[in-house]
Amino acid sequence: MTENLDLNQQLLQIINSLGVLSPEVFLAGIFLFLIIADLVFAHKRKIAPSTSPQFSIFNILCIGALIINIYQISNQYYHNNDTFLFDKMLFLDAKAIFFKSLISIAGIFMFAHIEVNKRKYAGEFYAIVIALVIALQLMTMSVNLLMIYLSIEMVSLLSYILTAFNKDKAGAEGGIKYLIFGATSSAIMLYGMSLLYGMTGTLNITSPDFSRGITQIDELAATVAVVMTISGFLFKLSATPFHIWTPDTYQAASTPVVAFFSIAPKVAAILVAMRFYLAVPNDLRLVTAVIALATITFGNFSALWQNQAKRLLAYSTIAHAGFMLIGLVGLSEMGLKSVVFYLVTYLFANYAAFFLLDIIALNLNISNDIDLQYLKGLGRQKPFLGILMVIIMISLAGLPPTAGFFAKFNIFSAIWEAYQQAESHQSILLGLFLFGLLNTAVSLFFYLKIPFYLFFKTSQTQQNITISLEQYLLAIVFTAPLLILFFKADWLMHLINYL
Repeated sequence: MTENLDLNQQLLQIINSLGVLSPEVFLAGIFLFLIIADLVFAHKRKIAPSTSPQFSIFNILCIGALIINIYQISNQYYHNNDTFLFDKMLFLDAKAIFFKSLISIAGIFMFAHIEVNKRKYAGEFYAIVIALVIALQLMTMSVNLLMIYLSIEMVSLLSYILTAFNKDKAGAEGGIKYLIFGATSSAIMLYGMSLLYGMTGTLNITSPDFSRGITQIDELAATVAVVMTISGFLFKLSATPFHIWTPDTYQAASTPVVAFFSIAPKVAAILVAMRFYLAVPNDLRLVTAVIALATITFGNFSALWQNQAKRLLAYSTIAHAGFMLIGLVGLSEMGLKSVVFYLVTYLFANYAAFFLLDIIALNLNISNDIDLQYLKGLGRQKPFLGILMVIIMISLAGLPPTAGFFAKFNIFSAIWEAYQQAESHQSILLGLFLFGLLNTAVSLFFYLKIPFYLFFKTSQTQQNITISLEQYLLAIVFTAPLLILFFKADWLMHLINYL
């Protein structure tokens, strides 16, 4: 039962919780500063356009703010670990701390991408991204169904805005599709949550009353409510059947934004899904295995026919979401650790891929998606760029000598372990294992398509690609961990063992 606190106790609890949430409170202050600063600078631009500031100042400010945010988050591990906040609305543990750090790193990578590629955005863009980081970090700590819903909706609304931020036709179309499918999944999730609340009498998924209440309800009815609830998580993961928005949104949005979309919401959604799966007593292996299999298959086979680079990577993202779901099938310790390893390697690989494609697109004055035809012969013209792209594609495919190999290996080891220990649903687990291997082989055809165009195709026209030293250095920062974590995978696994 929830304790009834008087007003003074409630206020004291709120103040104490705000103290623990210092990283998010700090970012909220940065958000307000960016809003005010943009209003001031906008006024100055009207008066004296020649003295208007470069928005790289905002960029550098955001990078510095997120670095401070990571420092604050790391301090939470030693001082505030395993702490409930706001009357058990949020829960701060080692997993939340690690995943919040990943989200901040993703934000730093995004702003570094923008800075190095000299992209310019309106001032409110930076405030929106900071607000999105705050929403994602709150999402990682959410253990109350109401808080889970609010944080997911906050993430979705800000994502819709960023998708259509360029105010062109493609952005508007991508934003509308994102909004429609987001509203649909949100409605289904909210209805499922309302059913679970009616069944259990509590919104707190960590409460014993939650799991006890579900066990006292007809299993079919409870499973339906649970599956409806996880639809919101599937939407943020771009998993089937809530994946349809992904290709159009990725193609329409600005490339740095797409790189952030491809990983940050998945980081938060995976942790929320982990907590929810562990709290629910129902056997969700069959449902999750079917969804994972459908997601991997749809993503890989759809990517085979793509000739647009961002659409190809969008379908690749869908397939990778399916592989992440495999780690949730068995809910074993190995499965959950394999998902975390997968997320970290995927973070570097996806950012590196989108960053290099953005360099090419900017050199060719292509504002939206880049056709693979434009990549012909670029590997011979710019060997270093070509080699980096080969490493990235090999890692995404899951081949040695890259970290992607161990990411896939750990995932398949986890599902094989689940198959051997399962007393029921063994056939679907074995099918997931075999079809996952088959799909990995299928993915080679489209991942290696890009290196094939880079080195074995000849362009009819000479492409003038100029790459600065800063761009090369950032590309190395994104790509080097893919090689390092192959030879030193134990470094990351040792860190994951503390979660």
